[in-house]
Amino acid sequence: MAENFVNASTPLLNDEQRLRIARRHEDSIQRYGYKPQALYWSSKEIQEIRFQMLFEGMPEILRLGDEFSVLDVGCGFGDLKDYLSQHGVSVDYSGIDLAPAMITAAQRLQPQGKFFCGDLFDADFADGRFDFVVLSGALNEVVESATDGQTGVYAKAVIEKMFALSRNGVAFNLLDRRNQWVAARPDLQSFLPQEIVEYCRSFCSHVEWRDDYLDNDFTVYLYK
Repeated sequence: MAENFVNASTPLLNDEQRLRIARRHEDSIQRYGYKPQALYWSSKEIQEIRFQMLFEGMPEILRLGDEFSVLDVGCGFGDLKDYLSQHGVSVDYSGIDLAPAMITAAQRLQPQGKFFCGDLFDADFADGRFDFVVLSGALNEVVESATDGQTGVYAKAVIEKMFALSRNGVAFNLLDRRNQWVAARPDLQSFLPQEIVEYCRSFCSHVEWRDDYLDNDFTVYLYK
């Protein structure tokens, strides 16, 4: 099932930015098909390393209990649903992605999932609707204009919105600016871990993070 929403109150992405992102993903699907490379992962193994970090951040009471609801922000093809199923986790899975081509593919590949086409701020999800909210790689692209620089305003707003939508917590990964290759890429949105941790502590009292799995990435966990 796929739904579309009309942006109403927080248009942090303008029409030009939305169209650029959508076209970029349409082109990647044409080049690579329904593979992780179309989502700008270098390999399935790298994609799943990041999935593992999200999985390990989910409270055990959720992972080992009955089916719980997960919102995957920037869901791509819905690959996280398969990953969780392979690890014996039963989820009521929802995904949202700005690119229509991604949602069309996800709906076909994951017919049991619920999918929404649009930006997170387009959706009318109620606060606390999902048991857990996750994001992997969806904030790696700079969306601010060149004159704004890498301020990360949009990324931080998404993180705070994700926390509001969750009942138990949030897990997300970001590119690590301490990595030389990442820092040299002006097209990639990256952060210093401490910057994000301090920001998250402005609205969440329980913040954890780790950077022991890849040289260019870190994962943050926010718990209620």
